[in-house]
Amino acid sequence: MPTKEQHLHQAQHNEAYLAAFDLARSPFLDWAVTAAFYAALHYLRALMSRLNYTNISGYGDMDKAFDRLAILKRNPEIHDSYRQLKDDSRSARYDMWRPTGGDVVELRDEMTKIRDFVVPNL
Repeated sequence: MPTKEQHLHQAQHNEAYLAAFDLARSPFLDWAVTAAFYAALHYLRALMSRLNYTNISGYGDMDKAFDRLAILKRNPEIHDSYRQLKDDSRSARYDMWRPTGGDVVELRDEMTKIRDFVVPNL
């Protein structure tokens, strides 16, 4: 299993990739949505690694963690942000949803909520 530091590094890497998009001109905003989701995912996995919660091997296991970890159960808005990112990323990848720059800004804000929750708890 990757370490807390490895997940944090990957989250920051994905967030930097997201920041590189020209939201007004890029034809690849579906990938911006996906980058926001994966940045959030790795921030959360860094937190889970710190808490020694490593039972995340399948796609739905992250959702189970929100039911099992007290720090996440006490903060349902983090789950709401994660689900929004997950659902919109899936829509962009599989349902051919074409987000606008405004959509990406909103999703980046959801990712930022997760980052701002996770980092102080590491």
